[in-house]
Amino acid sequence: MQPSCICKKTLLDSMLMLQPIVSSPATSFSPSFRISREASGLSSIYEPAVNVAVWKREISDELKSESMAWAEHAHEVETIVDAHAPFPNFLAPELPAGGSLLADIAYLFDLFVRLSGASKVQLFIGAVRNDQCRKFHQDYIRLRLLNTYFGPGTEWVPEDGVCREALDQHCSSVTDANRQIVPNPGLVRHAQRGDVVVLKGTRFPGNDRGAIHRSPPIAECGLTRVVLTLTTYDK
Repeated sequence: MQPSCICKKTLLDSMLMLQPIVSSPATSFSPSFRISREASGLSSIYEPAVNVAVWKREISDELKSESMAWAEHAHEVETIVDAHAPFPNFLAPELPAGGSLLADIAYLFDLFVRLSGASKVQLFIGAVRNDQCRKFHQDYIRLRLLNTYFGPGTEWVPEDGVCREALDQHCSSVTDANRQIVPNPGLVRHAQRGDVVVLKGTRFPGNDRGAIHRSPPIAECGLTRVVLTLTTYDK
């Protein structure tokens, strides 16, 4: 259930428990990723072998409608946000107060702050029409949350489907590079609209194997994505 208003008071007190979760039919287990139907499943990102945690969720018709309207424009907001600052101010006037999209962004922002413990978060929300990161790669960050409100979602690869030796090799094209990094394209996972994906980066303490992922290619198809990205801002 999503909050109906923007309120940072105990939004996640009953939703997000920062502790390992136990096996249940609602959770998909594999050595390098977890897929859950509950927000609490995102805490599995703290398991040493896990570098991708996904919360599969359904979003409301109102949220779909608002994100579709956003996709018709080229609005982008990218900023560094103090985790303890009043939330809605830095998104006005791009997103009006009282809407489902702003409320959901605030909800996911609080979720990510509680999950990561970050004091500052780099936030991006915008309509994307180009191929941002077509090559499979890992990020030099601690943690990142991705949510696609409209269009195709993020693509990621389980650890056993990655040839890490190929990540830094020079190739004549992105296509050739991807073929070497992910020899079996059938292992690529595709996040769906509304899925909340948390990725571990190479700056995560004790981790040197960041999640291998990419933005789905959309330019040639003329598609648009509305994407929220939240990244720990660690200096």
